[in-house]
Amino acid sequence: MTELDAVRDAYLSLVDCHTVTAELLRKSSKGRTFHGTSFLGQPPDETKRLLVQAKMELDDWAIVGLVSTFERILFTHDRSPLRSKPLRKGAEGLHDAIKLFEKRVKSPVYKDVERLCYYRDWVAHGKRWGNPVPADPVNAYQRLVDFLTQAKLETKSYD
Repeated sequence: MTELDAVRDAYLSLVDCHTVTAELLRKSSKGRTFHGTSFLGQPPDETKRLLVQAKMELDDWAIVGLVSTFERILFTHDRSPLRSKPLRKGAEGLHDAIKLFEKRVKSPVYKDVERLCYYRDWVAHGKRWGNPVPADPVNAYQRLVDFLTQAKLETKSYD
């Protein structure tokens, strides 16, 4: 399992928890949940709205985690050109850093990762500007892995 795998797997586990909760709510005869959850006492429509909102937030923060892990890999991988002081100095942020890989990575993957980086910034800074194309964490994971593979910066497995 790699560092990106760990983030993806945590996300997928939380999605499973979300799915189970939604199914329990659907089957509940009173439309309310139990055990002191935040849904206790909420009408069914409000509970559904809270679940939808929670899933959207979960997706957004999974992207933040995936892209942040990707960024760390770019700057710390043994074969990364960003370990060189002159190159690192010119690539203070993630957007500058990925430009160093533009010729190593196929255009569609490079452009998708650019969009993911923008999306991560948008979420991490409070969604204050624009309205970027929504990102799907499972597809984001694959694009980040594709980028690292094409850049010859595969991540190490650990268990």
